[in-house]
Amino acid sequence: MVENSVIEEQNLSTRIVDAARELFLEHGYSKVSATEIAQAIGISKKTLYKEFETKEDILRAVILPKLKESAKQIDSILADRAMPFLDKLKEVMSMIGFQHQRVSPVLSRDVFIHAPEVWREIHEVKQARFRKFGTLIEEGIERGVLRSDVPAEIILRSYTAAVENLMVPQTLGELPCTAQVAFQSLIKILFEGILETDAGKKLRRKNARGVIKRPRIKKVLQSSN
Repeated sequence: MVENSVIEEQNLSTRIVDAARELFLEHGYSKVSATEIAQAIGISKKTLYKEFETKEDILRAVILPKLKESAKQIDSILADRAMPFLDKLKEVMSMIGFQHQRVSPVLSRDVFIHAPEVWREIHEVKQARFRKFGTLIEEGIERGVLRSDVPAEIILRSYTAAVENLMVPQTLGELPCTAQVAFQSLIKILFEGILETDAGKKLRRKNARGVIKRPRIKKVLQSSN
């Protein structure tokens, strides 16, 4: 009987988390009440609060386990010595890319404003993942697989910024392709650039000779007036 009771409690917690995830993703965190989460699965608010003390605890259960799960998967990939470096890099990039796809910008902003303590915990997990990805990029530069004339920090932040802007439901809904195609295109741009091979070679030669120069700040300001 005790074992059955534990299983029922686990099932109820899972149902609450699943219902909350769906509601949070659609409406944001602050606009969803504990009562609405309880009603979504046909229980009372009192029963809900027996499983979770606060709505913030429900939010933690919705977001943090997924983030920590992806962090463990990234650790496993990084520890795989048999995996070729480029395969390892693409796997880690895929993990980060599709983690962002799961969270809507609406929910992210809402959590930042209305659940700052949970946001801090999310930020800590993301920063740890960020550092691991940075270590992998530095390894690629040392191996000669990635370009050494571009700082690792620039590569890291460029990819992260691109993912944060592209791999979110709102943006993906506006694109004429699937999320998989969008992500593959992002990887292709990062690894191969947007220029055809010959054009890319010409551009690199011009850059090396200093033909392509940065516009002076004064001229840029004048042209914008």
